Amino acid sequence: MKLFLSSTSALALAVLLAACGGGDEGIIVNEHEPSPSGASATVTVSGATGADVGLNGVYTTGNLSLNNVTKVNPIGEHETCRFRFAGPTEPAGGKIMDGDIRYLPGTNALDTTFVSIATVEFRLEGTTGATVDRTNNRVTYTGAVLTSTQSTGRTIVLTGSIPMRGDRPEGC
Repeated sequence: MKLFLSSTSALALAVLLAACGGGDEGIIVNEHEPSPSGASATVTVSGATGADVGLNGVYTTGNLSLNNVTKVNPIGEHETCRFRFAGPTEPAGGKIMDGDIRYLPGTNALDTTFVSIATVEFRLEGTTGATVDRTNNRVTYTGAVLTSTQSTGRTIVLTGSIPMRGDRPEGC
């Protein structure tokens, strides 16, 4: 009986939270896989050295895959708007870039960017060299230095813009 009441209470809470709407995903995020958006993107990677030197180049696509922008507000952490992208390709080597971009609602400040190229991942913490342009539906990087997430200390420099979908939650 206790299990039934506990399950019923949890279900009722989930229904109540879902009914609130407003585009804020809350604890449960309904994040879709990136899908073709029709948007173009060109991003230049430079400054890679050593084992990563092959990552340098111009990555471009005429049909960037994007997922929906979600607003996430986990308990004990600050709220972020986030989306993923995939598809810019460096034609000479055929390397594909994808990533995860997180920014602060109601601002032009970036929180974190993850970029993966040929399974090598880099991260930018904060907004140095990057800005969120919500009006024009894009995040622009101007010489942003991303550091390897594999604790190697290696870096890349990112320059260019990544579009985002226009149908975003309030503040995103």
